[in-house]
Amino acid sequence: MNNNKNISLNFLEITPKIFDVPFYVKLLDMISEEDHLFFIQNLSEENNEKHNRYAVVFENQNGFESKILPSYANYFITNRFLLFILQKQLKAQEIDIFETQNDKYQRCYLPLAKHPEGTETIWLEPYYLKKSDSFGFLIDYKFWINKEYQQKIQGHIDKKILRLSGTLDNKGYSNKAFYLFKYEKIKLFLNKYYQNISQIKTRENNKVFSLSKEFNILNNYKLNSKTYLFGKEKESQSAYSGLQKYGPLQLPDVPAKYLFVFKEKDRNTAINLWRGLQGTTFNNTFSGIELLFKIQFNNNCIRGKKVQEYNKQIFEEIVTECLKEKKSGGTLIPIILTNSKFNDADNKLYYTIKHIFTKQSIPCQVVTKDLVNNPNALKYSLSNIGLQIFAKIGGTPWRVKPALKECLIIGIGSKNKEIFVTNKNEKKQRKIEKYLTYSVLTDSSGLFKEIQILSETNNESDYYKSLIEKFLTIIQQAISDGYKDIAIHAPFKISKTKVWDAVFKDVGSDVNISILQINSKHKYFGYDLSKNALVPYESSCVAISDNEYLIWFEGLQYNNSPFTKLIGAPVYINFWHSNKNDLLHNTDYRRNLLQDCISLSGANWRGFRAKQLPISIFYCQTIAEFLKKFEDYEFGQVKFENIQPWFL
Repeated sequence: MNNNKNISLNFLEITPKIFDVPFYVKLLDMISEEDHLFFIQNLSEENNEKHNRYAVVFENQNGFESKILPSYANYFITNRFLLFILQKQLKAQEIDIFETQNDKYQRCYLPLAKHPEGTETIWLEPYYLKKSDSFGFLIDYKFWINKEYQQKIQGHIDKKILRLSGTLDNKGYSNKAFYLFKYEKIKLFLNKYYQNISQIKTRENNKVFSLSKEFNILNNYKLNSKTYLFGKEKESQSAYSGLQKYGPLQLPDVPAKYLFVFKEKDRNTAINLWRGLQGTTFNNTFSGIELLFKIQFNNNCIRGKKVQEYNKQIFEEIVTECLKEKKSGGTLIPIILTNSKFNDADNKLYYTIKHIFTKQSIPCQVVTKDLVNNPNALKYSLSNIGLQIFAKIGGTPWRVKPALKECLIIGIGSKNKEIFVTNKNEKKQRKIEKYLTYSVLTDSSGLFKEIQILSETNNESDYYKSLIEKFLTIIQQAISDGYKDIAIHAPFKISKTKVWDAVFKDVGSDVNISILQINSKHKYFGYDLSKNALVPYESSCVAISDNEYLIWFEGLQYNNSPFTKLIGAPVYINFWHSNKNDLLHNTDYRRNLLQDCISLSGANWRGFRAKQLPISIFYCQTIAEFLKKFEDYEFGQVKFENIQPWFL
């Protein structure tokens, strides 16, 4: 990895780096049920390996024993201590702390500004940054919606909320200055509150902690840009330009037919969509499906179906037509015009369509009238619609150039069914009623292979047993197919002792298996303060610990081309486990795995600029979204294994 410009992490360091942490403990068994003002920690007595469960507090209480640990001995207790003394100091200075409900983080939220829609806040979360071997506070912006306003909008998309959260700019467009927006909010916060928190003092031992006003700076290591492969294995750094110049990697096995489905009153809108996809409306931005994808898309293979209203019977009739075409060796894909998902009825219609067609393993393309009737939006969306249609009828637009050539990628997703139960203390808690975990298999070039159910059961022990059996089957098949490496991508951790130890024991050393935890939703953010937009370059990479990385799958381009949309946060990647420990410490091997994560974000056929996540994670998330909606609307189960990527 080549060293590049530094990146400023959203972390404010405290000094001194090493300090004592005073606290008080009492065995949990000796605590009354009424007392809940503590947190629980497993601790061992000195010179004793046995751990007991203790209640821990930071102010002396009757029956609690005094303890002192060095800050590096227990990061969890140290972080809770730092949050405690910060909150105590703010309350002593009579500074309002924004109170939240059901917030799972150990954070302190301070208000910046109040609006009828909600409250702008900055949060501080104590954190140990391993890369700099220092404690401090992560810091970021969050907008909290008022309950009353939330009830008023009833789950509808609200532009005021999107503007206040930074997703949209003041004109209502995608906020291309998202990094500046967040950074300015943090600057406002520091101007308002820094004098109150620059020196954090403890009354217990008169200790003073100095809080830095500057972000912690981390070395940035640039990974390579994505390389796309097209017809005749021609290479390009751009998916769209490469497709224009070289044509798709592989055409569908059979020519497709297209059925435009629309309500009678929307006939003109359907015609506008048809003309747009033919390339006659905005040929300067989209030359048409036929020219770009090198497939037939003209009046000989296109027809329309006009209906009065949409209902289940209409869609079942279309399914019958598609199955009839399939039986005769052809492909018929419906292109259905609907309303945008602004209310529950429109939302339900969309998922009704997807459920009916998915149940029969038939792809369909849904396009909203609002998009077609907005010329500026349609102009830049036609190529993405065409790309999705091409992939759904069996075409392969491109693949990406992998760093590890013989590597199977196993993306893991889950959609467990949860219920709330009342425990013995009359408190409600979540319980998993049904487990569902599945995998999306691709190779490291991004070519989709299949979807497989890994476990589907109501019983926890059966869940783990099924996971072991399925992983072993997939891995053993991969070895037979000649794969030397397997990378498992998951947004969550699966138990080492209950699953992976058993899998690795039976697999042996014939293959390298690496498990990467990959998340786009996390607490980290970073800025390139040398750039006006503060956005790091695409493919920038920083290490926050020995095994944890932040990577910008999207970012500033080296040709300085302007942003066309909001650039999001970096992606968090943790090298969590492997069947060979030396792999986790091999710099070159790790770089190749990171490079393939970047490249796999370019294998997303949902859109030419849809590259925020590797498809191993993105496709799993999309499936989970569909399954949740199918369940919410009580549509029944769908057998979605071994079919084309209907979720594009």
